[in-house]
Amino acid sequence: MRGLLKMAGLVAVSGCAAVPGGDEAMPAPLPKLSQQQDTPQLALLDYALIDHFATLPKPTTCVAANDGRTPEALDTEGETALMERHPRLAPFTRCVLSDGNWIDAEVEEDALNEAMVVELANFTCADEFSCTGWVRKVRGIDGMTTSRFGMEWGANGWVIAPAPVRIAE
Repeated sequence: MRGLLKMAGLVAVSGCAAVPGGDEAMPAPLPKLSQQQDTPQLALLDYALIDHFATLPKPTTCVAANDGRTPEALDTEGETALMERHPRLAPFTRCVLSDGNWIDAEVEEDALNEAMVVELANFTCADEFSCTGWVRKVRGIDGMTTSRFGMEWGANGWVIAPAPVRIAE
C-alpha cells in the first residue's frame, strides 16, 4: 500500500515538472461576437461562419453586407474581427464576381478558384434587444442558400435561432 502511495505521489509531482520552452502561455480564446450587444450583425455572421466552416471546408470564403443591390465589404473593424475568429475567412477583396460566379482572385489561373460569399442581408432591429436578418451563402448565379434568423439580447449575449418564413399557404 505504501509503495502505491509513493508511486501516486511521484506521478502527481512529475505532472508539475517544467518543460523546456513550455513557459509560453496559450492564448485565451477570443470572445464570441455574440457577447457584444452593439454589434448584432457581426454576431449573426459569426454564428453563420461557425456552421459554414464546420460543414464546408472549401471553397475560399469571404463575407459581405448586401443592401439589396450589390454585396459590399464590411467595415474594416468588422471584417478583421471575423477574420480573427475564423482564420480561413478571406478578405472581401479576394472574392471577385466573374461571369456570374464568385472566384478567388489570388488563385493561379489554372487552379480551382471557386469562392463563396456569405452575405448579411435585410438586417433590421426592432429595438436594441431584438433583430432579424438573412444570411445568404452565394457561389454565383447558379448556387445560393438563404436562411432567416431572429436574435434576442439576453443575459448571456445574443441568442440566435432560425426564423422560418412562410412564403405561401
